[in-house]
Amino acid sequence: MSAPTVVTPSIRRVVVRSLFWIIAALFLLGIALISLSLVGTAADREPLDPASPNQSGTRALAEVLRQQGVDVIETTSLDQTRDALRGVDESTLFFADLNAYLLDDQIAEAVGLASTVIYAEPSIQSLLEIAPEVSHANTPSGTVAANCSAKFATNSPSITAGPLSLDIVDDTDATVCYGDGDAEDGYGYGVVSLDRGDTRLVLLGATTALTNESISSADNAAFAFSLLGQNSTLVWYTPSFADFADDGGVKTLDELAPDWMLPVVWLAAVTLLVAALWRGRRFGPLVIEKLPVIVRSSETMQGRARLYEKTAARLHTLDSLRIGSLRRLAALCGMATAASVDDVINRIALLTDQPTAPLRNLLIDSAPITDNDLLELSDALLTLEQRVESAVRPT
Repeated sequence: MSAPTVVTPSIRRVVVRSLFWIIAALFLLGIALISLSLVGTAADREPLDPASPNQSGTRALAEVLRQQGVDVIETTSLDQTRDALRGVDESTLFFADLNAYLLDDQIAEAVGLASTVIYAEPSIQSLLEIAPEVSHANTPSGTVAANCSAKFATNSPSITAGPLSLDIVDDTDATVCYGDGDAEDGYGYGVVSLDRGDTRLVLLGATTALTNESISSADNAAFAFSLLGQNSTLVWYTPSFADFADDGGVKTLDELAPDWMLPVVWLAAVTLLVAALWRGRRFGPLVIEKLPVIVRSSETMQGRARLYEKTAARLHTLDSLRIGSLRRLAALCGMATAASVDDVINRIALLTDQPTAPLRNLLIDSAPITDNDLLELSDALLTLEQRVESAVRPT
């Protein structure tokens, strides 16, 4: 019996066979990366961001203002905002420092950059800096009435309240809107307007009315358009990391790291590189073993036998023995290899003068439960082959 051979496919054949799945995997990976990028971009947007389509964003308001002829300029740093407002006489600046990127002096500078400045959701610390006569107050739920004669409240008698309300703690000429200042409940106002020389400072607590989620509720749309569209130029400033102070207020990672950090990092990188080169050449270049390789049939048989024994696959083992016995019995009876099992059983029954039922039970139906059952059935198959051979080739 000739030994079987195993031929290793070439790299080119493997690549050609797998080309479809490689292209499909790359296509799905590209779609996943694009989807994650788009979702991450939308999720990373700040609240009140004019480019954000999220519920807390204000993209709908910004787009409608542009359609109404307002030049909406988006900026992300105080330097950009200063450049955008330079030389513009009548302009509106809108900004909200919700993540506390700005220092007090930066907020004070921003408040004086335009003729109308709308500072949304001011913090207590910033109020102490730019408007000490104003403080936070309790916020009512639902909608609040204007209760004032300000120009931006003419066409918007009621808006959605929250998330912040403001109150006046000192006598001042401030204009307060959208609230009743109920001292008993501690409720404040959604809008407080103050004169600061050449600048009209509007402190806005009712920013919910500007968001994509609520812009169509109550009179929010009319209020937002009247408040932010007072001038032909609107600079929408969204503070970011670019606003961190460079004068020692906030240090960079390079400034915070000790002097020995950079040499240690370089030393570690060089060490890893040398170790990789050393280990990569430790056992010399790769050796390609040429195939085909001869695999002895006895090794295959013994290997399968050990696997069957380890997994207690008695029925699988018996089936393998039966298949071999049927092939040899068919050859002894002079039958074709394509003959059915029933034809072989009928032929054996005639030659050995045995009923077909026990032969069928031995060759097909019996299932070993224990190792002893398997040995008995194996011996019975061997005995049957010997009887058939004696019947076909009498001595």
